[in-house]
Amino acid sequence: DFQMRTITLGSTSITLQLWDTAGQERFRCITEQYYRKADAILVVYDITCSASFTAVREWMDVQHQASFYECSAKTGANMEELMTHMA
Repeated sequence: DFQMRTITLGSTSITLQLWDTAGQERFRCITEQYYRKADAILVVYDITCSASFTAVREWMDVQHQASFYECSAKTGANMEELMTHMA
């Protein structure tokens, strides 16, 4: 899935291109094409599924500077802060 999000920081507008790619190992070669030239990568997991959290370790090798945000796709909690940080 793909979505554009524009954020205004001071007097500067920044447009983020957000790509939702599959996290399963079988899709890894495809997703690597998406994040090869990315400025930021979000690695997400489901706190109700321990296997989801364990799988995050396989993706962390692409991270050079990592920040942790506890967010909720359901409620939107901390999503604005996360997007601002990425911008």
